[in-house]
Amino acid sequence: MLYKFDNLKILNLKGNHTIECVIVPVSKGLIPKKKDGWSFDWQNEFKQRPDTLYVLIEQSSNRIHGAIQLLENDGMLIMELIEIAPFNIGAQKENDHVAGCLIAFACRTALKLNSAYKGYLTFMSKTSLIEWYKTKYFATQTIGARMYIDPMSGAKLIHKYLEE
Repeated sequence: MLYKFDNLKILNLKGNHTIECVIVPVSKGLIPKKKDGWSFDWQNEFKQRPDTLYVLIEQSSNRIHGAIQLLENDGMLIMELIEIAPFNIGAQKENDHVAGCLIAFACRTALKLNSAYKGYLTFMSKTSLIEWYKTKYFATQTIGARMYIDPMSGAKLIHKYLEE
């Protein structure tokens, strides 16, 4: 799964323009840090499973806008962690479409599986985000907070966030 995905665009809300980004595997110099306001301990995840982590960065500056951890287990792709940079969250966020690009990237990765789960992305949601995932990312809720995005819904996300 180690590859770079080019030509992504996130929307800068302050200047109403797009910013060209790429998704790359995490390296030592591109680890989101708790001291910079990130919630998850990406440093620890990098130490344990570096080949499962990706970041969405600006092409021009390597500024990290979001991070995702994708695990493959029994032929299923699991979005274990996803986090948006602190400056891209809330009413005063700088940019939009960061989560959409990361989730669409995960859906495209799921299409590369050679298993019965090809094209399916599964994840656990925070309870407060279940309806948001259903509405914005076409996710389906199964048991409790377990959710998945099926191949048809994933294709919509790929088209919207990675191809337009």
